[in-house]
Amino acid sequence: MSTTIGVAEAKSRLSEFIDRVLAGETVVIARNGEPVVEMRPVKRVTPEEAVARIRAIGERIRKRNEGKGPLLKPGQTYRDLIHEGHKY
Repeated sequence: MSTTIGVAEAKSRLSEFIDRVLAGETVVIARNGEPVVEMRPVKRVTPEEAVARIRAIGERIRKRNEGKGPLLKPGQTYRDLIHEGHKY
């Protein structure tokens, strides 16, 4: 279920709307009749889930770069890559 409220009502009854969101309701805050914010609970992530997500991102990057060879040439630094093509 979704409820749309105005900014003034949200300010005056914020605690009540937070409780309703935590109970499963979606609350949309509108400014001048136009929806601008949607309130919903924050999904808690355990440290283990965060590490798994980071590893998955790393794996996707490795797969995308497979067969492209190393990023740095022998003797080259990341600073060299940053400044590559710069005219001083």
